[in-house]
Amino acid sequence: MSQVVRDLPHGTTIVAATCDHGVVLAGDRRATAGNLIAQRDLEKVYRSDDFSALGYAGAGSLGIEFARLFAVELEHYEKMEGRSMSLEGKANRLARMVRGNLGAAMQGLAAVPLFVGYDEDSGQGRIFSYDVAGGPYEEHRFYSIGSGSLFARGALKKLYADGMPAADAVLACVQAL
Repeated sequence: MSQVVRDLPHGTTIVAATCDHGVVLAGDRRATAGNLIAQRDLEKVYRSDDFSALGYAGAGSLGIEFARLFAVELEHYEKMEGRSMSLEGKANRLARMVRGNLGAAMQGLAAVPLFVGYDEDSGQGRIFSYDVAGGPYEEHRFYSIGSGSLFARGALKKLYADGMPAADAVLACVQAL
């Protein structure tokens, strides 16, 4: 990886946890460039539509582009079809976007999303992670991505309880970060 790529701002830790009738998504606000903190107030969690959101880890400019373009595509789909896309459909559409960036990712310009949403059919929150090639994986209970994910996931393992109220899930996610 070139020095230029290493010096680009990269989003770090994002966490998600399901809760009673929903899901919580949270991220730290740091961006790193190499081993330095490049920015302390970066937005890395974005609303996709009324029932879903995504956060990203990796190259900041790509993550922001994924979030904005994905939201526009969901809005366009809803206007054209007269209904919102299913949560599975949203997760698969995001997977195609990530897969479309594979060439740049192989050169070090990668961004990987963590996608969450409320599944209206099942009445519960769901979490989807992705690999750099766009493979979507459904995660259960809680998950984290980014450079601090190992520590955050360990903290969530201790703090998380099945069926916890949303306020408790928010607190657990913030403490994990």
